[in-house]
Amino acid sequence: MMETGWSAERVARQLGRSDCVVRRCWDQWIREMSFTRRLGSGCPRQTSRREDHHIVRNARVQPTTSSSAFQAQVAPSLGASVSSRTIRRSLAEGHLESRHPLRVLPLRSTHRRLRLEWCRARGNWTAAEWNQVDFKVESRFNLSSDDNHVRVWRPRAECLNPAFALQRHTAPTADVIVWGAIAPNTWSPLLLIRSTMKSQRYVHDILQPHVLLHMLRLSGAIFQQDNAWTHTARVSQDCLRTVTTLLWLARSPDLSTIEPIWDHLGWRVGYPTSLNELETRL
Repeated sequence: MMETGWSAERVARQLGRSDCVVRRCWDQWIREMSFTRRLGSGCPRQTSRREDHHIVRNARVQPTTSSSAFQAQVAPSLGASVSSRTIRRSLAEGHLESRHPLRVLPLRSTHRRLRLEWCRARGNWTAAEWNQVDFKVESRFNLSSDDNHVRVWRPRAECLNPAFALQRHTAPTADVIVWGAIAPNTWSPLLLIRSTMKSQRYVHDILQPHVLLHMLRLSGAIFQQDNAWTHTARVSQDCLRTVTTLLWLARSPDLSTIEPIWDHLGWRVGYPTSLNELETRL
């Protein structure tokens, strides 16, 4: 890479190494036409190349395994203790990094087929057409942990790979619902709802005072909402008869352009211990 004119900084970014390591290897190549490890320099490796490959292969098969678990696996074959730092270094050499997994909903074959058809039908929409969509933004923030402590070993830029994703299921818990709607250059007030949201309350507290007024200000706008039972109830559909809605698919929150905001807000909120504290942080 350096011979083709790349700078040391560019090579370092490409290989995931520091600038000084790249320059040291390049200087050695200029002097000796070799960049092999010098005999006796540094601490000798505790793992062989075969064992390194075994560690990397196991991490790809079981990406949620911790470095301490890998440490326990390779210790019997080595007959000596190996630090977790050695394990992490072997994984780094295999281009695997410790990352938080993408949390996804489990999808059946029908879900996947409908999602593909939906995306193909709207793949040629222009930016002007998407700007007509008024996205409903709604999420639950609860007091229970959502597997944030789980990490996976994966290559860089592969967070969407299903092999490194973590499926999550919904369950009743103490929570606060955050609701709003957003479109280019405009948005609705952000509402905090503590108790259970039922269809009648959805109509009286959200659709009538906020959605209908919000949509009247947007000429030709299309309202998007998911298929939650409160949204598909007859009383909710009757309230939205005068509003053009966007067909939405089940278990498809990732198709919304607003969804990443909730992940960012969730990290900012942290781990509150009460609903009052949760509302204050939101």
